[in-house]
Amino acid sequence: MATGAPNAILAINSLDRYINTVLTDVSLFQATWANGATVLTLEPVVPPNKPPLVRARIISAGLQENTFITAIVGNQITINKATTAAANVATTVVQYFTTTAANQPISSALFGAYADVTPYSFDFQIERPNALINGYIQRIVVSQIQIQYNIPTVNLDKNDLFYIYNETDNQFYDIQIPFGFYTPEELAAVLQTIIQVNIPDIQVTFDTTLKFTFESASKDFWFSDPIITTALFGLSNDQKNNMFRTLRMLGMTTNNSGSQGASSKQESFDYPNFLYTPYIDIYSNALTNYQTIKDGDTSISNRKGLVARVYLSGVSNGVITTNTAALGSSSFVITTDLNSPKIIRWTPDVAVPSLDFQLRDCYDDFIPGAEQGYSTEWQMTLLCVEGREWNS
Repeated sequence: MATGAPNAILAINSLDRYINTVLTDVSLFQATWANGATVLTLEPVVPPNKPPLVRARIISAGLQENTFITAIVGNQITINKATTAAANVATTVVQYFTTTAANQPISSALFGAYADVTPYSFDFQIERPNALINGYIQRIVVSQIQIQYNIPTVNLDKNDLFYIYNETDNQFYDIQIPFGFYTPEELAAVLQTIIQVNIPDIQVTFDTTLKFTFESASKDFWFSDPIITTALFGLSNDQKNNMFRTLRMLGMTTNNSGSQGASSKQESFDYPNFLYTPYIDIYSNALTNYQTIKDGDTSISNRKGLVARVYLSGVSNGVITTNTAALGSSSFVITTDLNSPKIIRWTPDVAVPSLDFQLRDCYDDFIPGAEQGYSTEWQMTLLCVEGREWNS
């Protein structure tokens, strides 16, 4: 992009996916009415009522199903259906008022995040009645990306399973790790507690030199190979990949699988990795629709539409693993200023009416965590460069 080329900013916030969400506010007021009436009388109470609202759906004894408020004049509330029984004393009415999030964009975004409703931040579309940005756009440049990384160290059904074979007792034991964030020391303590259910004297420790150490005073054991375990127990392909990811997290390799013989002590052969994925790929079919050269990568899927790959270790300081801290042991925020930004071809005669985004991890899966309430929210700045024709 030429220095100083005129451009407009299109700012993306993952929470804006909730702007089209339907919001329902629930409140109470008190009223009286006669049998067969279509008008209720609002009663003053302490504490005061939440004001009745036109178009609100109301529920109470003596009101028909799907009764709505059609008009309010003073303390007189007109409804669309006649009452079925009288309420001669102040009676509580439950009021449901539904609005579109577009009328309350900030409230709806907060509500969506609070309620943890779909769509999640890893796969959504943003649509508006009008274009997101207008003008003769020649190209779109990905300028900045901020990610609130919130992928736990251990994720449910993703990297929480492995098998230990107790050779002394000729038994396989499946070990399921509770999902959540862990420091190395915390993970060692949890593993020890879980494994001791089956091997009572096993001790699990973490040391920055020896890594994870599993040691029993009376049993010889090893970590079962996922391929062998899958064949023995008829596990699914997802369970097999789960074990591979878990063993990668613990630093266990084929050298811990019995190929070197059973032992009363197993140490991580590779260094443990507490960061679930080293990068996040952001895809958008809508943004990359007009580019001539299609994106690619070295994975077998070779997906198209890659907007950016965000490396989570940052670009300045190195990352050090200790007993009490490791990258991936807690949530963190990272901002990426793209030194070599992606420049996306666009067609000047086409506005930007909607956008789609998908976030995938290094395993080519949608980033995990959101289903358990660990949503990774993110923001992106796009520069939309003016111009009617593309200048190569």
